[in-house]
Amino acid sequence: MWRDVVLVAVGGAIGTAVRAGLTLAFSADLGPALVPLINVVGAFAIGILFGWRARMPESSRAQRVQLFVGTGVLGGFTTYSALAVESADLGLLWWSAATVVVGTAAAWGGVLIGRGGRARP
Repeated sequence: MWRDVVLVAVGGAIGTAVRAGLTLAFSADLGPALVPLINVVGAFAIGILFGWRARMPESSRAQRVQLFVGTGVLGGFTTYSALAVESADLGLLWWSAATVVVGTAAAWGGVLIGRGGRARP
């Protein structure tokens, strides 16, 4: 539905703007650690959202929240494409691989927290 596309687009614009603001504010201080940090924090937040969503009854409202916040805001906030560009430097390839592993672990931890500590809903 068009409403869903608009939710994702608006959420993505918000998430991208937040990431850009953080990049402007902290890139001088954090350097190449900023992109992986943003991705891990975003993966953790996505995990929390999806864990929380697994506890909720099916509803169109919960689905819209997931589209707006998860796919839109947090999808725009994370930037694995920038990580891919950074990994073109073979010296940083290990950094990129570690970010994916840590991001996956963060998402898993977020799902557990979102589900209230239960491994299954």
